[in-house]
Amino acid sequence: MPFNKILLPLDGSELAETALVPAVALAEAFSAEIVLLRVVVPLSIKLDPDLYQRIIDGGQREAKRYLSGLQLRSLFSTVHLKGETVVGKAADSILDFAHENGIDLIVMSSHGRSGIGRWVYGSVADKVLHKAECSLAIIHPQVETEPFAPKRILVPLDGSLQAESALGPALKLAHEVAAELVLLRVAEMPPIPKEPVAGWPGVASVMAIAEQEASIYLQRVRKSLKNGRIQITTQVAAGPVAESLIDTADELQADLIVMSSHGRSGVDRWIFGSVTEKTLRGAHCATLVIR
Repeated sequence: MPFNKILLPLDGSELAETALVPAVALAEAFSAEIVLLRVVVPLSIKLDPDLYQRIIDGGQREAKRYLSGLQLRSLFSTVHLKGETVVGKAADSILDFAHENGIDLIVMSSHGRSGIGRWVYGSVADKVLHKAECSLAIIHPQVETEPFAPKRILVPLDGSLQAESALGPALKLAHEVAAELVLLRVAEMPPIPKEPVAGWPGVASVMAIAEQEASIYLQRVRKSLKNGRIQITTQVAAGPVAESLIDTADELQADLIVMSSHGRSGVDRWIFGSVTEKTLRGAHCATLVIR
C-alpha cells in the first residue's frame, strides 16, 4: 500500500511537533506529500456573533502564521509540503479532512498540550485511531526525533491475511532506511481444562507445539518476502499478546512497530483491534497502524 499523501495535524504545541521529523522521514521513504493541518477549535461558550467571528478570524490568522513559519524550516526542504487550516472540533475536523482530501496516512503525536488554543491531544489521537479510514502513525513524545531513522522495525503477525497487510509498507520502509525487519508471532497460553482430561499433554507441551508452529509460520513468511539488501529475522514470544509484543519491542530496542489495525479472531488468531489499542498505549516506540 503506497502512501502518497500524509496528513500531519498540529495544535501548536512542542509535544505535537514531535511528529514532524518522523513525518518527513516517512514522506521521504514513500515519496509522499505532507499536508500540515491546524484546526482552529471554536469556543464552546455563547458569544455575540460579531465577537465570535472576530475570535475565529483571529484564530485562523494565527494558525496560518504558525504554519507559514513551520514551512520555512529546513527540515521540510526535501519534501513537497503545504499547509491548511480548518475550523471545527479537532478530531472530527482531522477525520473529515482526511476523508475529503484522499489522505493515505495520518502522522500525529500521542499527546499535545491542553490549554487555550490547544487540543486535549490524547483524546483526539484516540478518536482518530478508532474512526480514521486510512493508516495512522502515532509518535510518542519520548521518541527521539533527531533524526528519525528506524534501524529495527517490528511487525507482529497472527497468521491472518489481515495482519499480513502490514508487511508491504514495513518492507518498503525497511528498504528505504536500511532497517532490519523483525517478524514476530506470539504463542498464546492455551485454555487449561478445569477438570482432568484424558490425553491432555499439559501446558508446557501445548505451548512448545504452539511456539514451533509459530516459528514455522514465520520462516514461511520470511522466505516469501523479497528482502533484497535488508536483513529479515523472526522472533517467537509467548504470553498475553499485547504485553508480549510491547516487551519484545523493548527487548529488541525496536524503533518502530508496523501492524495491522485488525487481524482475524478464532483459533490461534488475535482479537487484533484490542491488541493494536493496547500496543499504542503501552509501546515506547512509534507505531504505524495499517488500514
